[in-house]
Amino acid sequence: MVRTALKLGLVALASMAAQPAAAQVFFYPPEHEGAPVTGAEPGLFVPSMPGANPADYRANLIWNLRSSLNVAALNCQYWPYLNAVDNYNSLLRHHADELNSAYEALKDYFRRTGGRSWQSTMDTYTTSMYQGYIRIGSQRSFCHAAAETIRDALARPKGQLHLTAANRMRQMRNSLVNYSDNTLPFNEPVPVPPLPRLDDACWRGDQYDTRRC
Repeated sequence: MVRTALKLGLVALASMAAQPAAAQVFFYPPEHEGAPVTGAEPGLFVPSMPGANPADYRANLIWNLRSSLNVAALNCQYWPYLNAVDNYNSLLRHHADELNSAYEALKDYFRRTGGRSWQSTMDTYTTSMYQGYIRIGSQRSFCHAAAETIRDALARPKGQLHLTAANRMRQMRNSLVNYSDNTLPFNEPVPVPPLPRLDDACWRGDQYDTRRC
């Protein structure tokens, strides 16, 4: 009985060493962080905003952040421990005033630059904004970035969502690539503790004899 229990315990220990932590998307997370942005950087958002001023860029930056996290709430439920839906709903409540202000500022931009068809132009723009965060093959890296980003946003006081948008948007955009990690990278093996010999020569009845093995 003692011998059997010891063998089973050692097998379990060896198998646990190769298991990922429960709340991880990756064994080795990607490093997609980047420098803070203002929203005016060329190529950051497509389409661009011709004639925009700093207030327009800031509103667009905040609304892009909301759009990206909305996509994450829909597409990252495969990893329930990320709490994508609950965290997104908490974000909407916690930063409601700043989000509403950003949306109104975005409307003002399209009214100013879009003429009579500003509403249609804005609808087309925001649709492409959402679509810009849906990429085949990038779901894991995108969800990992979104989880880090929304935790940052929820930790900030009301009125400071723009700081998360500025500091994390480059990471969100950089995560839209196909990324996968190996469970056992050739240069970073998962350590497994050495196991003692368990053959009959090492035992005297139910007692393990360390002098023999």
